[in-house]
Amino acid sequence: MNRALVVAVGGAALAIGLSGCGGKSAEDTASSASETVESGASSATSVITSATDAAKGNPPPGSATVTIDGQEQSIEGQSVCTNLGGNIQIAIGNATQGIGAQVTEADPPVVKQVGLGNVNGVALGYAEGVPGGEATAEKDGNTYKISGSATGVDMANPMQPMTKTFEIAVTCP
Repeated sequence: MNRALVVAVGGAALAIGLSGCGGKSAEDTASSASETVESGASSATSVITSATDAAKGNPPPGSATVTIDGQEQSIEGQSVCTNLGGNIQIAIGNATQGIGAQVTEADPPVVKQVGLGNVNGVALGYAEGVPGGEATAEKDGNTYKISGSATGVDMANPMQPMTKTFEIAVTCP
């Protein structure tokens, strides 16, 4: 973070110093230095944002963490977020994992549904309005934190529904 800030400040000093020399060449150099300053400032902002997100426990852009019943799940692949009809569709990992969520664009977001895939033989999910589960969401920049309880049926004992807690943290790219 300090390096990017030094580059930005150094670029600004260079641009100011060279602009006083006059002439077309000096204007080109000043323009180039100005672009360097803008690039350095953008890099510094990106570094600061990433450091702040990391300090908050947010995953990096395009990544997610998923915890089910206190056990962190292994996620393979990227996370993708798509805005569709006033809702954010979140797909986590690869297609075989089947983890996804849908939240509204509201502030705070409302969880419409969550699919947690097959966990130890139980297909777990949450859907707004369906009894047995609950979910809430928070948004911090491009990061969504969704938590609650999902329900499912163990095919070995289909008469006994199951409920498991879950936490999802995903940073949209």
